[in-house]
Amino acid sequence: MSKGRIRLSVGKQKEIFNREKYNDGKWHSVIFSLEKKKFRLVVDGIRAQDGQLTNTELTSMQQFMSPVYLGSAPESLHKQLKSKALPKHSVSGCIRNFKMNGAPMLNPTTNHGAGPCFEGQAQKGAYFSGNGAYVIINDSFVVGSSFELLFNIRPRSLTGLLLHVGDSSRMQYGPTMGHYLSVYMLRGEVVAQVNNGKGEFMVSVKPKASLCDGMFHKVSVIKRKNVVQLHVDTVDNYKIGPPSSTTTLTKDPLYVGGIPEMSMQQMLPVTSSFVGCIQDMRLNDDSVSFERLSAVFGPVNLKECPG
Repeated sequence: MSKGRIRLSVGKQKEIFNREKYNDGKWHSVIFSLEKKKFRLVVDGIRAQDGQLTNTELTSMQQFMSPVYLGSAPESLHKQLKSKALPKHSVSGCIRNFKMNGAPMLNPTTNHGAGPCFEGQAQKGAYFSGNGAYVIINDSFVVGSSFELLFNIRPRSLTGLLLHVGDSSRMQYGPTMGHYLSVYMLRGEVVAQVNNGKGEFMVSVKPKASLCDGMFHKVSVIKRKNVVQLHVDTVDNYKIGPPSSTTTLTKDPLYVGGIPEMSMQQMLPVTSSFVGCIQDMRLNDDSVSFERLSAVFGPVNLKECPG
């Protein structure tokens, strides 16, 4: 897409486009093909002027190899895109019924932040669709002796991991064994679980209204030394942990919405991804800007949630 027009760029310099503009919020059918030396672009049945390849260009195109990227290309290819005057950012919109050579492309091999499409009104927030969806807020987050988390959630499932940092597996040995902080939902309860290296302690709250009532619920987690306090809407609770350790010695990725498959061996009651919308997250009084995150995995929409 360039200035509302759909363009097809092939090889180094060859490009064709349709003169109509299509950034109008409506669905449009797009067909592009390469047949021998000709390449074609058809939008809503309107065919652009065919492009023509030279023999040299055709030979290079026959060496065309996977992977195929739908949306934007990875950062490693940005210089190559720039040299061809192609945008490095993905189109902002929805794609459906994608086919290659007549075969439907149902599930991508990997998904880096391509969220679901929403019909109708949307609202601010980050939407997690489950199925292994998660983001990394910080690559090396230190919980320390004091930690504050505040956010709003509108879940579509009563069980799912909201936030995790640290190593909860009991397989590690050393000074940081068992240091972690995790916040999750389990069968309609919100749980905050902490380990300062001397044994885990947790606090849970079951709100008066169901978490899946279609409304947003305010959640806050406050850790001070060996005490963790949890608020969900108007209900709160706290738990005092072992007094011999007051600092959570983490220096690990801070995950929101889920954890990667390779971390599933962690001894957590919940490893399934969160499904729903997260709004207005604040971490140690700093606002979390989901739209600026680059470490996004699985179907996550960083900009909006269904209304």
